[in-house]
Amino acid sequence: MKEYNENLHNNAKGSTYENAKFLREFKTKAEDKLWQNLRSRQLNNLKFRRQHPFGEYVLDFYCHEVKLCIEVDGNIHNEKLIIENDDERTKFLNENGINVIRFKNEEVIGDINLVLKKIAECSNFPLSKRRGVRGEVTNRINKLFSEKNKNILNVYYTAGFPDLESTTVVLNALQKHSADMVEIGMPYSDPLADGPVIQQSSMIALENGMTIQILFEQLKDCRKNFHLPLLLMGYLNPVMQFGIERFCKMANEVGVDGIILPDLPVYEFENEYKKYFEQNDLHFIFLITPETSEERIKKIDRLSTGFIYAVSSSSTTGTNKEFDEQEKYFSRIKQMNLKNPVLIGFGIKDKQTFDIACKYGNGAIIGSAYINALNGSADIKKTTQQFLESILR
Repeated sequence: MKEYNENLHNNAKGSTYENAKFLREFKTKAEDKLWQNLRSRQLNNLKFRRQHPFGEYVLDFYCHEVKLCIEVDGNIHNEKLIIENDDERTKFLNENGINVIRFKNEEVIGDINLVLKKIAECSNFPLSKRRGVRGEVTNRINKLFSEKNKNILNVYYTAGFPDLESTTVVLNALQKHSADMVEIGMPYSDPLADGPVIQQSSMIALENGMTIQILFEQLKDCRKNFHLPLLLMGYLNPVMQFGIERFCKMANEVGVDGIILPDLPVYEFENEYKKYFEQNDLHFIFLITPETSEERIKKIDRLSTGFIYAVSSSSTTGTNKEFDEQEKYFSRIKQMNLKNPVLIGFGIKDKQTFDIACKYGNGAIIGSAYINALNGSADIKKTTQQFLESILR
């Protein structure tokens, strides 16, 4: 075992290929157990290689199809020098498009089924570049749902409303008063899904001078104090004018976790733009409606990596359609046992509708009602406190 560790961690004199060949002769009990299961179960029909050379490193297990590296660590990986080496190694692999997930020996020995489940989930889609060197998930959307999966409150507001400089004031007020997630609307002159309240806030924001560029400038330092999952919602036209690749890159740089573009079709996303979101660790959030077919919902569920936005009706946001009429639709979605969490939006305006939505989904999204509260408010912080307390009391 000493010889194994010296070869693995102290840069043995042989070439990487020679080291890999040597290390294949040595397996810990945990590595052997995982290897036998990977070979026999063929998770997601993927082929894994054991002790695979890459650059100057030898990877415990590697799948080229999804560029996934699996590391199984003994106690030596708790030592400071080894942790630093692991960090450097993971950074190098990430820079080369390879994602890393790590397990401790005792995890593999103690519950191989849980380990295999995690690997299967990860191999369905490229892992986040924000997945830490110890294997922990650091995209804040995933982290939220791993810690809390009921009664999640996602609040929407329009950037640059009521004033141009209101964006971060509202953001921090929502965090302080117990929102779980925040969705910032990028104002657009011709929105498809927005009702009159959000349309009016968008017009005011545009008149105030709000643009995508200014929004990114306002958000560039937000992560110093803001720790909740953050999404941007808007429409394809202004994003395309800005440049979708540039947009995704800048969103990642300021700490955005997910994007909602209701008018980006599934086909175009999957075949043209998906790579830009994945490269920048941005979950793309799809909308479904009562008219969305079960087949299409299942496809969206396969493509999704954050949550699914279940629109409570086919009308625009902020409508007063009787919310309890939608319970049959909510129940149908719940019974589908989708792999992604579901948040319900459109028509959530008070504690009653929030509670109904949470009965069928993992939480709800409130937009128009909050913007109504902000409209004309002399004290954003106090208004936000009162509004959220009325929902969460």
